[in-house]
Amino acid sequence: MKALKHISFPEMAERVCALYNEDEDALLLGMLGQEYIIRHDGVYIRGQKAPDTHASVVLDYLFSRGADPIVLPWRPIGDFADQAMPDFRKRVEAPLTVYAAEIIGRASTLFPMMDAEAASSIIGSDLAFMVRALPKVYLHVEISGETEDFPAEAWLLFSNNANDFLTMKGLHALAEMFKDRLLSLIRIY
Repeated sequence: MKALKHISFPEMAERVCALYNEDEDALLLGMLGQEYIIRHDGVYIRGQKAPDTHASVVLDYLFSRGADPIVLPWRPIGDFADQAMPDFRKRVEAPLTVYAAEIIGRASTLFPMMDAEAASSIIGSDLAFMVRALPKVYLHVEISGETEDFPAEAWLLFSNNANDFLTMKGLHALAEMFKDRLLSLIRIY
């Protein structure tokens, strides 16, 4: 990857909260509970080249202008775009509602696998949790199960200054990666 060819990983490691491996001249970066290795020739996960979407989110984060994370107050993705994002609801939040009962029932098993922990609900949902998506980018997820009166619902919010660390495209991609990771864990566990 051209963007990584001449980067000084030791200098970057502290700024992005990654570990530097001197022997391999590489960074180790946690994202959604998985470890990514960043080398001068690309981004890797489990010994293989990371999918393009994953690599683009990692690169977006590595070259961001952000310094310190500000978690609260949580913000919907539309706040960063100054417009509604109906596609986000359809592509990220709605698919989670299908598995709301399973997510709620298996939360304690799933949390460690995606670097998540229980959180206080903002809206009185059945389950609220915070995910350390990247070292300086957090997600707040609220899930309510289906009742007689209401369908299942899911909401995903971002840490207050997540846009300092990822572009809009990166935020959207990270949210979709979170959804895919959570749904794959539901199928496995």
